[in-house]
Amino acid sequence: MGTLSLPPQATRVGLAVDVAAFAMHAGELRVLLVQRGELPHARDWALPGGFVQPGEALHEAALRELRTETTVELEPRHLEQFYTFGEPSRDPRGRIVSVAHLAVLPHGTVRVTGGGHTLGADWFPAHHPPRLAFDHAAILDRAIGRLQLRLEYANLALEFLPDAFTLPELQTVYEGVLDRSLDKRNFRKRILAQGILAASGERRSGVGRPAQLYRRAKGARTAAL
Repeated sequence: MGTLSLPPQATRVGLAVDVAAFAMHAGELRVLLVQRGELPHARDWALPGGFVQPGEALHEAALRELRTETTVELEPRHLEQFYTFGEPSRDPRGRIVSVAHLAVLPHGTVRVTGGGHTLGADWFPAHHPPRLAFDHAAILDRAIGRLQLRLEYANLALEFLPDAFTLPELQTVYEGVLDRSLDKRNFRKRILAQGILAASGERRSGVGRPAQLYRRAKGARTAAL
C-alpha cells in the first residue's frame, strides 16, 4: 500500500484554539483578555489562544494557552469546545481555523498577569469589552450566547460560585450572564422548584437577618456535556 498524501489542491490550514474564560467579579460577568505583544494586532486585546502543537489534544492546547498567556494556575471549573471559526480572512497570516473553548474559572480567581509573548492580561466586562483583535469579538459574542443557554439546561451558574452560597449570590450570577435584572421573588421560586439546590444547614451573618446557605443537591445535573 502506498503512502497516503494530500492531493495537490488541498489547502494547508493552521489549527488554533481560543479561550473565552469567564468569572464573576463584584457582581459583574468578566472575561479574561490578553494584550498581544506580536504582530498581527500587536498591543490589541484578544482572547487567550494560539496554535495547537503536534500530538496535542484540543482541550490540552486550550489549557496550555490559558496558563501560558495569563499565568492562571487554577483548573477551570468548566471547559468545553463550543464552536469552530474558519473564515478564510479571519487571520492575515494565512488560513487558520480556531476551535473556540468556553471556560469558567473558580470563584475568587482575580489576579492575573501576562505571560509568554503577551504584554499583559486583565479582566474586562464581558458585555462591554474593548476592541478585540482578529474575529475575537464574534467569538466572545457566541461564547456569551452559549453561556446564557447553558444556564438553563446545565446548571452552569453553580460553577461560578463557591461550594456554599446564598440565593442572592446565585441570582447575581444569572443577572451578570444575562445582562438584565430578575425579579427576586420569581427567581427564588423558580430555582427552588428545580430541585438543584439543598440547604446546607448553615447561615452567613451580615447586615440584617443571616442568609441561608445552599449547595448543589446530590444527583443534580452538572454542567458536563
